[in-house]
Amino acid sequence: MTLRSQLHRGKVVHERIGPTPHAFTYPATFFSFDLGELPKLSEQVSLFGYNQFRTLTVNDRDYLNSNDKTIAQQLDEIIPSETATHTLLITSPRYFGYAFNPVNFHLRMQGDQLLAVVAEVNNTFGDRHIYPLTELNQTADHCWTTTCPKDFHVSPFNNMGGDYHFTFRIEADEIYLGVNLYRDGEYVLKTWIQGNAKPLTNVGILRHALVHPFDTALNSIPRITWQAAQLYYKKKLAIHTRPAPESSHTLIDRDHREKTRAVI
Repeated sequence: MTLRSQLHRGKVVHERIGPTPHAFTYPATFFSFDLGELPKLSEQVSLFGYNQFRTLTVNDRDYLNSNDKTIAQQLDEIIPSETATHTLLITSPRYFGYAFNPVNFHLRMQGDQLLAVVAEVNNTFGDRHIYPLTELNQTADHCWTTTCPKDFHVSPFNNMGGDYHFTFRIEADEIYLGVNLYRDGEYVLKTWIQGNAKPLTNVGILRHALVHPFDTALNSIPRITWQAAQLYYKKKLAIHTRPAPESSHTLIDRDHREKTRAVI
């Protein structure tokens, strides 16, 4: 039986339009895991572990509410899955026990159709927030868009104002995920990640993930730190201090670790 779970290799792009232009592109390796396949995948691929330490590991407690329930169970409390046939988790697993994912995407699928998305955002301050996206517009084959207000602090170089415009292109051999920020009708920030699909096997992991370990979430914090230094010291951007999270969709507040579950 062919697994839906795949490895993706491509690039991540970040372009700040204003107030000061700044852009960078890095090679990227990420994964799409079918949540229903995680136990089987752990049995078939010796380099991958589900809730057990391996070279690459997915732990339920690393996602959403970080409780003792599975990712799928936690997701059902946010967006029920009555009509979905499967759910894809777009993430980078732990590499030798470590990972930091600025954003994970939980894609509710019905066959090859995208029904809903939960965008799970982690900032460097220790907070976690979700954007449940249920009103998607299909703009082309395998492509959907949607918008929502920004209500979570991520970068100290952006205030809390604006709206996110999401683009999801989910194809059998490629995934493209775009998140653009608009403020007062102006285009402020463009980010996207794209990756071509590779088999999620021991050979595939050795060839693409372990040969290029710094193309994964393993290098997220050093890259974030370097780009922040560029913006602060070289481009002299102002700092916006972290506000206390107020949204009901903030799952983890570093100052108050116990939050009420987000349910829509």
